[in-house]
This record gives sequence, C-alpha cells and structure tokens, in this order.
Amino acid sequence: MAARFGATIVPFGAVGEDDMAQLVLDYNDFMKIPVLNDSLREVNENSAKVRDVGSGEVASQVLFVPLLFPKIPGRLYYLFGKPIVTKGREEFLKDKKNANDLYNHVKSEVELSLAYLIKKRKEDPYRSLIDRTVYRAIYSSQHEVPTFDP
Repeated sequence: MAARFGATIVPFGAVGEDDMAQLVLDYNDFMKIPVLNDSLREVNENSAKVRDVGSGEVASQVLFVPLLFPKIPGRLYYLFGKPIVTKGREEFLKDKKNANDLYNHVKSEVELSLAYLIKKRKEDPYRSLIDRTVYRAIYSSQHEVPTFDP
C-alpha cells in the first residue's frame, strides 16, 4: 500500500507495553464463567445482526475488552529504523515478487528492532519505577534517568 502511494516506510519497534498491565481474564476465560457466558453470547449475536457485513473472518469478529490489572509502570522502549523510500519505485513494486521482498525486508527490520529492544530492556538497570525514583532522589530531579546507548 505504501508503494502504491509512494510513501516512505519507517520500520518501528516498541517494547514495554507488557509492563503496564497484567491480563487477568481474556475472552475464553469469560466464556468459562456461566453467568457471563450467556451475556457475551447474546451481545455477540446482537452485534452480528446489527453489523450485517458479510462473512469475512475479521469482519465477523466482535470487539471484546479483556479484564486487565494495572501494574506499576515500567519503561517504554522505542526504536525507529532507517526509512525506506518507495517514491519512484511504484512500477518496480507492482511486481509481486519485488513487493513481497520489500514486505519481508520491512518485517525483518521490525523483528530486529523488537529483538534489540527486548535485549536492551533486560539490561536496563533503571527499568523499574523504584530504581528510577531512587536515582532521581540521589542525583537531583534536574538529571534525566539514564537510558541505554544504541
């Protein structure tokens, strides 16, 4: 899609959202609770009637919000990769093999970013809120808590 409009693709990785909340109950867990089971089925059936959007698998899925328990927040880690310019390559990327190669390249860049960030997160001595708070108390609130060097 990006190539079709000549957009620049920026591979992006983000790690740390799992430090924000603990999944307590998901859809399958709710369906095992007899009282909630009937209510969820009824909501699903009613929403399916309202949508009336064909039989596609994604289109027939119902939005469900799981039960989450908040955690003491950890750090979020972001990494932007090298931009990939598609402008001027529209014809080249119309070929399925070339488009698939570009897709795999972008996917690989994102996966590498995620692996790198997960590794760095494990090595981060200031990952927890307590460690960051102690650092700021000792070294004054004027200093930023250090992060890793790329």
